[in-house]
Amino acid sequence: MKMKKTVITALVGLSILSSAAAAKGCLTMGLIPAEDPKAMIEQYKPMTEWLEKEIGQCIELKTSTDYTGVIEAMRAKKADIAWFGPFSYAMAAERAGAEAFAVGMDSKGNTTYKAYLVAKPSVAKELAISKPLVGLAGMKQLGAKLASRNGKYLMAFTDVASTSGYAAPRYFMYKAGIDPKKIFKKVSFTGTHDAAELAIKNKIMDIVADNDISYPKMLESGKISKDTNVIIWESSPLPGSPLAYRGDLDSKTKAKIKNAISKVPQNIVTGYGKITGYKIVQDKEFNIIKDMKKVIDKVK
Repeated sequence: MKMKKTVITALVGLSILSSAAAAKGCLTMGLIPAEDPKAMIEQYKPMTEWLEKEIGQCIELKTSTDYTGVIEAMRAKKADIAWFGPFSYAMAAERAGAEAFAVGMDSKGNTTYKAYLVAKPSVAKELAISKPLVGLAGMKQLGAKLASRNGKYLMAFTDVASTSGYAAPRYFMYKAGIDPKKIFKKVSFTGTHDAAELAIKNKIMDIVADNDISYPKMLESGKISKDTNVIIWESSPLPGSPLAYRGDLDSKTKAKIKNAISKVPQNIVTGYGKITGYKIVQDKEFNIIKDMKKVIDKVK
């Protein structure tokens, strides 16, 4: 079967999504903008073209200006498949009937990652943090240190639908008795993890949320260094970022997609971090994130 060329589109917002893909018989795959949207689109192109040949159907790649745009696209049946973060997946499962079917794994078979809080070196020094504080106990320690600073620091999350960029650190803050609006001078959002790290390097923010995938990637690219961006807290391991399809897709299409993604060649496999393949998963593996969402819904 002769395949149509993959169509690559960057969205300004949900309103730009159309039924064009469906009219051409294509599937639409949405990508949350965890990093630079244009760069992500290009990164996914080789794998997407390979998937087209495997499933015998064209795929249009789309992204949005925020995480919610991709969730709403699936809810409106304008995205058939999507790459979500764990928290945005929990939102999509609730709002759009999304079903996780695969998650990226590294060369050792690991599928988890960690959330970070990253600070300017001067802030880490003032707080007397020489190595990352860890988990809930670490967040409680951080809370005590921040409380003595009388709301001195500027804090930035990335996106309200991001796991490591918002939900995980906010969840641990809640469990540690920390109210960001009271303990920080101001709380804002950067939109992406890259922007968060650059806000630290450029001394726009004092503390930001990130993770153990974006941070080392920024180090390797030379955009930041350990001298400009210091990790002051890390979470316990979190479930990885899943690929999900609409729950109401026909079972034959679901099976073809799942089978294809499990066989993607290592040299073109694409996802968040240094993954070497995809592991097939079930929705229940994200129950811990859904429990986290219940807490986040209460503290917004």
